[in-house]
Amino acid sequence: MTWHTSRRSLLRTTGAAAGAMGLSSLAGCMGTIGSGSGVKVSSKQFTEQRVLGYLAYETLSENTDLEISDETGLGGTTQNFEALRSEEIDLYWEYTGTAWLTLPPQHDDPIADSDDIHSEVKQEFESEHGIAVLEYAPLDNAYVLTANPDWHEETGVDSLSELAAHVNDGNTDLDQVMNAEFSERDDGWPGLVEHYNFDDDAVDDLADNTRTVDDEVVYQVVGEGEADIGMGFNTDPRILQFDLHVFEDDEDFFPAYNAVPLVREELLEESPEIGDVLNELTPLLDTDTIREMNNEVANEDRNPQNVASEFLEDEGLI
Repeated sequence: MTWHTSRRSLLRTTGAAAGAMGLSSLAGCMGTIGSGSGVKVSSKQFTEQRVLGYLAYETLSENTDLEISDETGLGGTTQNFEALRSEEIDLYWEYTGTAWLTLPPQHDDPIADSDDIHSEVKQEFESEHGIAVLEYAPLDNAYVLTANPDWHEETGVDSLSELAAHVNDGNTDLDQVMNAEFSERDDGWPGLVEHYNFDDDAVDDLADNTRTVDDEVVYQVVGEGEADIGMGFNTDPRILQFDLHVFEDDEDFFPAYNAVPLVREELLEESPEIGDVLNELTPLLDTDTIREMNNEVANEDRNPQNVASEFLEDEGLI
């Protein structure tokens, strides 16, 4: 089975480049790591990762006696993973699907069940990399299919199985948009139509009304009614911005991408309170919650550290 490791433009540095160059050769491509002492909390560079990074930074600062250092926004997946393995940082949030499919040893069998993939990643990372995998958050930044709100109200189609039945009944005149990667990936459109038993003739008819666009504009295209259906990422704040309907993946097709803190195992043995504090936080982070925080940062121009602090205060964690 062909597997494409890069899921979106914001993470493209982790996919083909990692395969071609090797992870170790990319270690020198990371941003500057501060020289401060203490527990170094890192993150990737996109909005959600900065929010997650500051959630960890703020709650650890307030609820432990450890010195906590802000290294958020360090770089992409590979940069953070290599920095963690080389003890240049101490923790960052990863996604279970990314850990399983993209980071070494790189598997090509996606796992849809959140508990199953977390268990596999935990066992592998702790035995092979010396990296502790804490409890995962309910938030799942998996692929989704979205619908224009007017189209959804008109048709009443809520789930992907209902969409398949709707299309198989001859309703193939709907317009859809997706990025080029989703249109080709086994965990994207080709796999979805097979998993949900779309009729071959219906899929061929849909292809005539399918446009390939950049994923940065797909939400707007669907939201403004220029298309009926489009791909997306589950925690993207533009789902809220354009009031899009997210089809329920009622037959568990899309692989799980739950956020999970990765911590140097040696550090966690020395300071187990890190795990205790973060494991108290993670159950509170569901998809709707992180999507709303992402929205505040991306669409309301709020500071991610302030958004994270307010959430922790509201939940009584700081």
